Amino acid sequence: MSHPALPKVQLDFAQPLSLDEISVIAVLANPDLRALRAQQRVADAQIFSAGLLADPQLSLGVDRLMAPSGQGLANAYAGSLTLDLLGALMTRNVEIEGARSAATQVRLDIAWQEWNTAGQARLLALRLPYQLKAQRLARRAADDANAQLDRTLVAAANRDLNGDEVESRRIAAADAETRALAAERDAQTTQLELNRVLGLQPNEPLTLTAVAPLDHWQHPDESALFENARQQRLDLQALAAGYESQQAAVHRAVLGQYPRVSIVLNRARDTSRVHTFGPAITLDIPLWNRNRGAIASTEADRDRLQQEYAARLHQTRADIAALVEAQDRDERARAALAEQLESIAPIAEALQHAADRGDVTQPIAESAKAALVDKQLALLALEQACAEQRLALALSVGHSLTDADSKS
Repeated sequence: MSHPALPKVQLDFAQPLSLDEISVIAVLANPDLRALRAQQRVADAQIFSAGLLADPQLSLGVDRLMAPSGQGLANAYAGSLTLDLLGALMTRNVEIEGARSAATQVRLDIAWQEWNTAGQARLLALRLPYQLKAQRLARRAADDANAQLDRTLVAAANRDLNGDEVESRRIAAADAETRALAAERDAQTTQLELNRVLGLQPNEPLTLTAVAPLDHWQHPDESALFENARQQRLDLQALAAGYESQQAAVHRAVLGQYPRVSIVLNRARDTSRVHTFGPAITLDIPLWNRNRGAIASTEADRDRLQQEYAARLHQTRADIAALVEAQDRDERARAALAEQLESIAPIAEALQHAADRGDVTQPIAESAKAALVDKQLALLALEQACAEQRLALALSVGHSLTDADSKS
């Protein structure tokens, strides 16, 4: 596969698939992209069509003699060959240039759609391991809460606990089960969406490689990112190619205001058997129309494309700034939460050992463990958000997707 922004990989479905492989599979197998690529053949055909010259026109006519007869008169005939060479040659280069620019725009638009689809598949493949890890953690916490509820019910039956303690454990177990089911639903939804993007069957199994740990985040230069986006983003390049194509259309319309010259070769014989042959020239007289309507229309389209390009640049700058700000905020929260976990985890473990020895009550240890699980799930959510935002930033700038998931 040849793509300006995607790496070449060796696909091996016997091994867990990397994010690079997921991106390539999405481009190759996505049904929407396969249909979209047919547009490239249409654009290439238009380049071929623009280079063709108009066919000559041949006209023949016969005048049958009705009367008088026997006077040495004969039937008359006339023929002409019309060649529109001068007019066609005058605009041929401009039309070829416009068709080539239009084909370049189509090719870059398709590449941009492939890039977005690859990024969507990569984002889903990046999100799924985090959600699966959260699902396992939430399920384990729900199982522990249900086990604690069972022990509480037994103790309550033996009149060792009061009813308030039972209800408290029942509510905690219900909350943990709800959280586990929500985590399972999120992971299943991501799995189904990933299979859809990859063109796979909904229930087809897919094994992914482990997600690389996030590198240290450093605040980037937003102006430098924006300049990179102006040079690297395929959609901006496609808009520039579209502007060039429309500029060629304006040039073609301007040439249309000049007379279009056709050469005509006439051959005739009248009823008195007089033969004639002579060339003729036909041309338009630019008196009223002068192709001003076509010129105004193409110039308006050119201005529209210029404004659309400027609007896309403005949106790109805003997207980059928003992503960088969100990344800074979430990275600070992730660092703070990771620091909290470093202190909470030993405390929860120590309280559990103390509860096993009977030094503290089991509810105290269980509360500490539940708080630890909450913090771990929150950290997982922040890590997932940070990883996705780094990838979204790479997509907004137009960087290569390789290693974009772990590096700033």
